[in-house]
Amino acid sequence: MTQNNDSKTEEKIDFLKLEVDEQVRLIDDALSEQVYMALEMDGGGMEIMDIEGTDILIRYHGACGGCPISESGTLVFIEQTLKEKVDERIQVKIV
Repeated sequence: MTQNNDSKTEEKIDFLKLEVDEQVRLIDDALSEQVYMALEMDGGGMEIMDIEGTDILIRYHGACGGCPISESGTLVFIEQTLKEKVDERIQVKIV
């Protein structure tokens, strides 16, 4: 009997075909590993305000709300995490 060790093969999920609650769950799962913790360590956080196609609209709170880095480095970190773990088409925008 031959065993296929190709465990890296994953079925790709079409983000746009998911219900909003499923999209939010995927996003939260992806961000909970590193992003939420990093924001909390700096005294801030973020929340998902809306999802419009592949545009994820977020709002920062706490220390992140007034931090100039939140509009550059932090935003890139969040977007790259979501592109890698959820869907490469995702764009993150601050509202």
